[in-house]
Amino acid sequence: MPSEETDMKTPSKIALVLGAFAVVGASAETYYSGQADQERRERNREEALAAYEAQHPSDSSSVRGDRETARERTHDAARSMRHGGHEVADTTRRVTHKTANAVRHAGHKTAEKARQVSDKANSKFGEPMDAG
Repeated sequence: MPSEETDMKTPSKIALVLGAFAVVGASAETYYSGQADQERRERNREEALAAYEAQHPSDSSSVRGDRETARERTHDAARSMRHGGHEVADTTRRVTHKTANAVRHAGHKTAEKARQVSDKANSKFGEPMDAG
């Protein structure tokens, strides 16, 4: 007759073994679901590409007419961006030049005013003596 202690160990061992199998099964399922996700993404990409190509047939086999190609649209957008950049640069140059002239004028005006004050003081009190 098995003892009560042995009877308690057996279910514990069985539970431990079943738990280990569950962990191994879950990790294997994670690996396979990752692979399945990658395959699903590839299928979706292929389906999306096929749908796009069905809606946008190639221009090389047919007469294009007045439709622009993607390359022409890209070229036009790039030219527009370049033009906008040049306009911004020109405006910035003009504003900077105007500001620099205003600062230069203010500096000259301040220097002239200082010279006038010095000349007035020199005429009233005489030339300063060199402390030497």
